[in-house]
Amino acid sequence: MVEVMVGLAMGMVVLAGLAMLLIVVMRGNARVGARAEASDNARVAMTRIMEELHSACARAATPPILSTSGEKLLAFESAYGVAAGPNAAPVKTEIEYVSGTLTETSGGTKRIMLSNVSLAKNPTDPTKTVPIFQYENPTVTGGSPFTIPVNGTLSTNAALTITVRVAFRVSPKSEPVADAGAATEISNNAALRLTPPTYRGELAKPCE
Repeated sequence: MVEVMVGLAMGMVVLAGLAMLLIVVMRGNARVGARAEASDNARVAMTRIMEELHSACARAATPPILSTSGEKLLAFESAYGVAAGPNAAPVKTEIEYVSGTLTETSGGTKRIMLSNVSLAKNPTDPTKTVPIFQYENPTVTGGSPFTIPVNGTLSTNAALTITVRVAFRVSPKSEPVADAGAATEISNNAALRLTPPTYRGELAKPCE
């Protein structure tokens, strides 16, 4: 009887260990899967933003970035998705970050582009963050990048923007990866300058 009880106890210990191992493996798989999904969603959203910006120079020498743009709102005119033709007018597009969500309004239609979004960490100072959208023109004083007032707009600097930098952080939606290292960060930039300045010191303008 004692031997049976000892055997049962040992069996229970082994089963408990196997159960714990199975739980750890399942949580690990869930963590990897959720992070991969977050990364994929981030890449899809970033690719769309870049494609739209690369189609922004729809009209020569016409600045595509609108003055209402800011650190959390990117407003521009783009020929992305517009039928080809000499008289095809560019479409106004707005991509906005509000309460952890990126939304896109284009051609009067609004849709959610990406959720679980937050500000990306500053690569030179991890204790700080960087804006979702930054606008640059290194040939202009103070244009690397342009300084935008808090809750302000790009204003007149929109007409000088030749590079748009986009960076954001995306967290997985599922609970198994609710830890500090679960989020993924992505960044990219789109150039709106068709040709480089011919000599040092020349003012670079968008779509020229």
